[in-house]
Amino acid sequence: MTKTVDSVWEYAQNNPNGFTINILTLKPIKFGIAVAYLDTQNSFGYNQLKHVINHALKHQNIVGGWLNVDNQMFYFDSIRLFKNSELNEAIQFAKQHKQIAIFDITNLKEIRIK
Repeated sequence: MTKTVDSVWEYAQNNPNGFTINILTLKPIKFGIAVAYLDTQNSFGYNQLKHVINHALKHQNIVGGWLNVDNQMFYFDSIRLFKNSELNEAIQFAKQHKQIAIFDITNLKEIRIK
């Protein structure tokens, strides 16, 4: 587990503008719609990354993250990935998990949830 946490932490340091990766392969996700799980919301920094990874291992093995330049903290989430053709399902899931936005990785576009 520690090796995975360290690997994802290093990946985050090298990709501070944001990333979505498969934590088993450490390869970036390039297609689909990323929606964060409520269970990992407000997970900041190295110490909470372990919780996010544990959650991801029980779901789709996907973690997303980005550096908040205002407070210099990394934010991490366990991610559920939807196909681009499943936008309605992704929005419904996002509402259930109290998300304000989801991310269309394929088109590099944030989608706000109403």
